[in-house]
Amino acid sequence: MKFKLVCSAVLLPILAACETTPPRADVAQIQAFAETERVASTGDAADDPALWIAPDPAESRIVGTDKQAGLYVYDLAGNSVQFVAAGRVNNVDIRQGVALGPQVRDLAVASDRDNIALAVFTIDAESGELAPAANGLIPIEGFVDPYGACLYHAADGRLYAFVTDRDPGTVVQIALGWDEAGVTGEEVRRFTVGSITEGCVADDRTGQLYLAEEMVSVWRYSAEPGGGDARVAVIPVDGVHLTEDAEGLALVERGDTGGWLFISSQGDSSYTVVDLQTFDVAGRFGIGGGAIDEVSGTDGIEVSAAALPGHPRGIMMTQDDEDDEGGQNFKFVDLGAILDALGLE
Repeated sequence: MKFKLVCSAVLLPILAACETTPPRADVAQIQAFAETERVASTGDAADDPALWIAPDPAESRIVGTDKQAGLYVYDLAGNSVQFVAAGRVNNVDIRQGVALGPQVRDLAVASDRDNIALAVFTIDAESGELAPAANGLIPIEGFVDPYGACLYHAADGRLYAFVTDRDPGTVVQIALGWDEAGVTGEEVRRFTVGSITEGCVADDRTGQLYLAEEMVSVWRYSAEPGGGDARVAVIPVDGVHLTEDAEGLALVERGDTGGWLFISSQGDSSYTVVDLQTFDVAGRFGIGGGAIDEVSGTDGIEVSAAALPGHPRGIMMTQDDEDDEGGQNFKFVDLGAILDALGLE
């Protein structure tokens, strides 16, 4: 079990007290059921996963970023089945069955730090194989370090991508389309969160966008292009329920508006679950060691309530900052086990 070194400044700036504290007792511990092969890059490399569900759920795929080199595609056992050398892609998101141009497509998008762009990939609807989309690099004017990325599939069928610039958390909303040359992208909105912002997820049911300002708060914005910069605080980064940095965000939907927002609390290697309607904290958990090593310093996450073989209530996928055999990888956790531990349905 890892321990975190906590330093707290007191009133006199020349004095500080530091102590080593164990994980909080109110954090439930869940074990992973599988893990991926490690990404090839060393150091800070693995970052963010996303799930593609196959026609045969057993053939579903997890796409994960190696933010120094490209995109890995894994099967549900964690085996690497494809690598796309896409360069320094940081975050990734997926939407399936999107009508763009004359075809219905499965798409993945990633924040591309080499090209200062949004990178768009097609996913073969049968095999799950990734390929760069035609005309699939959409430059982002004025950005320095594309960081977070997520998709929003609106009720009227329009598809949007959100990309954040690392600091001060400028967010650009891009309307995606398709023409004879391939992907099209048009900026339709821009606003600034205030400081470093990465974690990003949109609720296609309700038209809401959630953003994690890493050292301040998780915020809710409108996901619609006319939403401006109006926002509501969901939960602060207070060192109690969230310990900086607030990183990955993911949704578990219930009904038309309910469910939970999962947030990775990197500073204490835990996850906070917030009720989407009340913003009450529904519980906190960590991923402890067992047959598979514990998760520490977690970054990007994905959660899906889709039924998968052996996991009828879904799975959670999360980056692990330090695999027990070295390097970084992704861990898979049964969503039903998490919900049961927290007393959620």
